[in-house]
Amino acid sequence: MTDLKYIAVEGLIKSGKTRLARILAEEFKARLILDNQGNPFLKEYYESFSSNNNPLALKTQLIFLINRFNQQLEMKQKDLFQKTTISNYIFYKDGIYAHTVLNDEDLDIYKKILNIFAEKIFPCNLVVYLQTSFSEMMQRIYKSGSEFEKRMPSEYWREIFEAYNYYFFNYKLSPLLVVNVEKTDFNNRKDIDSLINEIKNHKKGISYYAPA
Repeated sequence: MTDLKYIAVEGLIKSGKTRLARILAEEFKARLILDNQGNPFLKEYYESFSSNNNPLALKTQLIFLINRFNQQLEMKQKDLFQKTTISNYIFYKDGIYAHTVLNDEDLDIYKKILNIFAEKIFPCNLVVYLQTSFSEMMQRIYKSGSEFEKRMPSEYWREIFEAYNYYFFNYKLSPLLVVNVEKTDFNNRKDIDSLINEIKNHKKGISYYAPA
């Protein structure tokens, strides 16, 4: 087993990130860091959404970026009792959205700020990416998403879906474990034990997991 000081769970909306992060935090007796979703611009952003020309897009993305950067600074504070940290997001998560919703001028501003912050973040030892199909993602949004999320056009979610797949297809910042969410039941102890074993033994590169 590698020295897993920081495991980040990432995935598309409604993929089960928080559920799995809580399970792993309990298993590893780890400090749990949950994504700070507070954003004063988010509601109005969804209501006024229009491709990549939304005047609130940059403000919305920067608030998320600042929130997550502040959490990263907190992660650097050593915990004497919990040697492992689990989060339900990666720091670069918002960059995936930013490349989709920002125009070129705003994206350039965003990337300059991101690059400054990136020098000070808490590096992952492992990213667990929860992968799902587009149709499954949309079903989960319609079933348990917010009213704002449900009202967003499917074209928007398609762009986010493709952006996530592209990002993780090219991901090289840390070891990566890709989990097939549609075949993994987080309420099934056998599936959970199998996945935890996979996490503990994943050392480098990219591997793919689906329960037998």
